[in-house]
Amino acid sequence: MEGHKVRELIEAISGRLIQGNQNTIINNISIDSRTLVSGDLFFALIGPHFDGHNFIIEAFDKGAVGAVICKNVDSLLHNKEIGKDKIIIEVKDTLLALQNWSKYYKNRFKTFNICVTGSNGKSTTKEIIAHILFQKFPLLKTSGNYNNEIGIPLTLLQLNSSHKILVVEMGMRGLGEIKTLTDFVSPNLAVITNIGEAHIGLLGSKENIFKAKTELLQSLDRDGIAVLNGDDPYFPEMAEMVRGKKIITFGIENKSDIMAGNISPVSDRGMRFTLKIKNTEAREIFFPLLGIHNIYNALAASATAFALKVSTNSIEKGLSNFKSLDMHMQLNTFYNDIKVLNDSYNASPLSVKRALETLVEVAKNRRKIAILGDMLELGEKTNIYHQEIGKEIAKLSIDTLITVGEGGRIIAQSSKNEGMAKEQIFSFEKNDKKYLSKKLLSLIKPGDFILLKGSRDMQMEDILQFWQEEYKKKSQTQGGQND
Repeated sequence: MEGHKVRELIEAISGRLIQGNQNTIINNISIDSRTLVSGDLFFALIGPHFDGHNFIIEAFDKGAVGAVICKNVDSLLHNKEIGKDKIIIEVKDTLLALQNWSKYYKNRFKTFNICVTGSNGKSTTKEIIAHILFQKFPLLKTSGNYNNEIGIPLTLLQLNSSHKILVVEMGMRGLGEIKTLTDFVSPNLAVITNIGEAHIGLLGSKENIFKAKTELLQSLDRDGIAVLNGDDPYFPEMAEMVRGKKIITFGIENKSDIMAGNISPVSDRGMRFTLKIKNTEAREIFFPLLGIHNIYNALAASATAFALKVSTNSIEKGLSNFKSLDMHMQLNTFYNDIKVLNDSYNASPLSVKRALETLVEVAKNRRKIAILGDMLELGEKTNIYHQEIGKEIAKLSIDTLITVGEGGRIIAQSSKNEGMAKEQIFSFEKNDKKYLSKKLLSLIKPGDFILLKGSRDMQMEDILQFWQEEYKKKSQTQGGQND
């Protein structure tokens, strides 16, 4: 963040200075006392499971120059541990204050704003877009899962005068949330990857998911650009919503401005496809990510780059040297040529089906083990969606199925009902991951291919860690016996 005086911040957030010097320069904001560095201004946010006011003393001990608070004023003023030089600003709502400060700060900078949402693939698409565009433009992007009402304001506070483009991922868990996020960042270009079932339990229907995601399109001004998936069933409705604005389409099946054809896996290293960009010569592209869904993500990013007049050469270069995100179809090779496709960041019915298809496609004749956890936030259709995954597994001839959680148990039963042999199926509770890892160690054979997939709250990546620990123990024991 570029420096501002305290008095300017107070005015922007409608705050009241309790103590401290209003001419002090603030260069950085923190909301977490664990990562705070000396000189930061600490915002004491309040959430469902935390209260930043409990960590104000810790923040000051670490060198915070001040704190923005919404309660406990008297106790702080009488606390002898807090020096009189420390800034204390009182506001009605610390989150609202953070958001208002980020909007005020953002107005200092003129950036071209690219906003990305969708049920699946938005994080990867956002990262590919930033990777391609960074070759030509100084830019800032949202990091990790900074895609909400806290993360996006924190991202905006990282802007500086060198940035020309802002790439923002926008998530949502209900109607109206993306509209709120566009109040922080008004889109010049809006990307919708797809409309799927993720969060359907929170929104009630796929139609409501469509309404929530397309709040992004409704925020485009008349000069805005919409990048849309031409293969999505909701495409006609989305196109109608932005009629009169510039639309760039991407797809594989339906005729689109940006298309992919001749798609094939390159062993387990990635995908090869023909990229056809409107009115340009087709290019053969190697893309080092696995799965047809990642081709769609690459096309969405290519369409965005095309809209900004990035050359086909730069698009090709950006796609070919992109690296997968942690826990997003991340391929790891372990002992005895065992490969783990770690796609444990999140799960929805569509993404699980695509992950299973990818496992079968890249594993070919190897033994295939699917380790699946619950798909969460699916509402009344939770059982049905898990049953469908079980049917899909039986059709795909997965060699071994290991499930975690209540939804996982439904998947297992459904697979059994569809004819999968019970000796190929193993189910565990969420808290039994260590037992699962021991079982996996006894089941696994050299050359096996494993898929790890589940919703974020299931923390399926723990299984990988426990399994590696168990292997290490086993190796040490065998080594001792051999000695």
